[in-house]
Amino acid sequence: MADTNRKTSGPGPDNPGPQAALVDAAARVLENLAELEPELVNAGIFDRNLEAVCVTSASPDWPKQAVALLEALDSSSGEEVFDSAHIAETDGEVFAVTEEGLSLVAVTGRFVLASLTSYDMRMALRDAARAASSSGDVEPLDNGENGGSEDA
Repeated sequence: MADTNRKTSGPGPDNPGPQAALVDAAARVLENLAELEPELVNAGIFDRNLEAVCVTSASPDWPKQAVALLEALDSSSGEEVFDSAHIAETDGEVFAVTEEGLSLVAVTGRFVLASLTSYDMRMALRDAARAASSSGDVEPLDNGENGGSEDA
């Protein structure tokens, strides 16, 4: 279901690169998120440079649109660090959460439980960051600027 963007530090199957643990973890958590959120249409996890780590959409334009949303949310947050957003329309809803140096954008059908969806997304990002950091291949992802809220 998830399309992964494997970033490598060198060629070959024996050297998957430092991002491999993050990519694998992101793919797993997006699959888990899809099970938790039956109305999930598309989702993607992006690193602190807004590069797609893993997305569920086959559309090449979807990650670009998600990044544009993240950039708009970040620029409109002023001096504050962007944490989360929820946009509801008649056809569906868009959620964006930033946690542990990662961002997750998800598009769902209409009338999902917004607080539960945001919580599930925050937990998904924490799981991805924890799995990547515990592999020893990736430095801890918390950039100190936005460790996320403590309410989730």
